[in-house]
Amino acid sequence: SPSRTCPLFLRPAAPVHTMAPSAPCSAVASPAARASASPSASPAASPEASPVRQPSLRAVALLGVGRAVDGAVLAQHADKAGSVIELHGLEEATSKLLQRAGKLPAYPGWRDRQAVLDEYGNESGRVYALCDPSSLCVVFVGVRGERQFPERLAFGMLQEFAEKVHQTESQCSLSEAKAGRLTGSFKGMMKALMKEYSDPSKVEKVMQVQEKVHSIKGLMHDNVKKILETHVSLETLQTKSQNMSDSADKFLKQSVCLKRQVQLRNVRVKVITGACITAFALYLAMPLLS
Repeated sequence: SPSRTCPLFLRPAAPVHTMAPSAPCSAVASPAARASASPSASPAASPEASPVRQPSLRAVALLGVGRAVDGAVLAQHADKAGSVIELHGLEEATSKLLQRAGKLPAYPGWRDRQAVLDEYGNESGRVYALCDPSSLCVVFVGVRGERQFPERLAFGMLQEFAEKVHQTESQCSLSEAKAGRLTGSFKGMMKALMKEYSDPSKVEKVMQVQEKVHSIKGLMHDNVKKILETHVSLETLQTKSQNMSDSADKFLKQSVCLKRQVQLRNVRVKVITGACITAFALYLAMPLLS
């Protein structure tokens, strides 16, 4: 046949079919199709099957201590799960509170609050501040969602933190320390407090129990005080009654003596009167007798 005898270079070329460039497989195939196409791949190995879990945000976002005189932040600890914008808002609110404390100046037990705004201008949390009894330091705490974190709970946390600050460092070191120098000393304590107060419901229950215990203690102290006052009043009444009894006995003795004196005086008067009458009668009877 001609095909057998014809040289290779004289044979008609096969028609070439041009194909449009196909899209990448990753762009066309869906995650479910890729998972079904590779049966060896397990669902745990594919990133689509196991979504990344976002870290849960704690209620307490920031905790620290500053000096009331110059507003220097001596130590602070922030929740790592928070964003940079949130941390900037908390630090800005803290700076306003410290400036306010320096202008007053802050007195023992002074407390204040400042709202924290997000990038849209909405209130996302609050910063609470409390001055210690020595008016040297101002402790502050930043919380997320002020409606879910009670104000009373925030100030209770600050009061506990202020007590621990003075137990850890002396007033001399607190007044002479530079900004940020005490972060290492207070870091463990601040982390523990933030973890402890992260669940407001649990802490609220604990604080309610503590308040009940304190109220019972107060009632017991009041009852003991009343008992002691009653005992003192009973002793006073007993002393007064004894004095009155002594006075009554003395008055009785005096009345008896006075009665005897009056009786003796009456007898004397009667004797004298009788003697006078007898003498007068004898005087009248002497002429008759003579």
